[in-house]
Amino acid sequence: MVREFLEQAGVKLVYLSPYSPEFSPIENFWSKVKSILRKRATRTYKDLIAGITNAMLQVTQSNIRNWFAHCCYCTS
Repeated sequence: MVREFLEQAGVKLVYLSPYSPEFSPIENFWSKVKSILRKRATRTYKDLIAGITNAMLQVTQSNIRNWFAHCCYCTS
């Protein structure tokens, strides 16, 4: 029923495999976070928590928009 409704509205429905990392912006997010953590070379749990927090705060709205666009999602 949903497919028919979308097609009537002129939407092209594309079925993906159950997991498609190339279409998942979260993969780009974690790649950036892990890259920052590697550079910090944290060795303690406390430093790891601080590093993760710091890395996540370095993610910008521009990063997020670009990741969604790269994964073929419409962005405005």
